[in-house]
Amino acid sequence: MGVEKNIEILAKSSSSDTPYTVRCYFEENKISFFCSCPAGDNRKLCKHVRQIIAGDDSILYDINQKKELEEINNSLQKTQIPLLLLEISKSEYLLEETKRNIKKAKKKLENVILNKLKQ
Repeated sequence: MGVEKNIEILAKSSSSDTPYTVRCYFEENKISFFCSCPAGDNRKLCKHVRQIIAGDDSILYDINQKKELEEINNSLQKTQIPLLLLEISKSEYLLEETKRNIKKAKKKLENVILNKLKQ
């Protein structure tokens, strides 16, 4: 990177036909994002930014912005963001696995308490 640059992407809104503007700021070895949605206005990581950093082109209001999305994602590869996304993905998988295990354990407990197990 090294050069200051900004990219704007129009992101689909689930609540209206008016798109949100996601701005990607490149400065030295840093990338930052801002979204004009209510969550973004409150400096929260919104779904629009998450989808853009994931490279999900379904968020694009203007499908002709695929090149800009690709440019952002190529630049992200030089940051720690891909590793953090991987960490989140692994943690979400473990969480879902834990939820399944809890459900099984509760069912077993129910069977034991209600004498549903075969003797």
